[in-house]
Amino acid sequence: MKNTQNIQLRPATPDDVEPLTALSYKTIRVKYPDIIGADMVEGYIASGAVPQYYRDRNTFTRVAVLDGAVIGACALRGNAVDLMMVTLDHHRSGVGSALLSEAETILFADHGEISLESFRDNRQAVDFYAKHGWVMQEAFTDPDYGIAMVRMTKQRKD
Repeated sequence: MKNTQNIQLRPATPDDVEPLTALSYKTIRVKYPDIIGADMVEGYIASGAVPQYYRDRNTFTRVAVLDGAVIGACALRGNAVDLMMVTLDHHRSGVGSALLSEAETILFADHGEISLESFRDNRQAVDFYAKHGWVMQEAFTDPDYGIAMVRMTKQRKD
């Protein structure tokens, strides 16, 4: 397990687009072919959607930094966690938990219920969220891509 005692969470900057894109490509290529298929993974990467996402969502993204390197990100949209991504060598190290906790704090400041969506077959992610108190509300199929998804929610404790 990596030492994450010195992890820093901060707002993303435009300079983070490139390292976040590289982190995402590596993670997507390793984790998602079994979930959504290798062709869909490579098509998504080739589309340019990843760097565009980070440019568009930059002001709504928090990054985890360790020893000067970006090792994770969490983007927010409305009352939702829109994206969570942690570099593979920091999975199960506490980075994701730190990012999720910060996201919850930010979202619960303005919302009584928050939500997220995940690939249904990404058991590692679904189990991670459940461990942190998120409850599955519905399973559905993404209408554009035919991918099995779940929507999870969490209630603010007042």
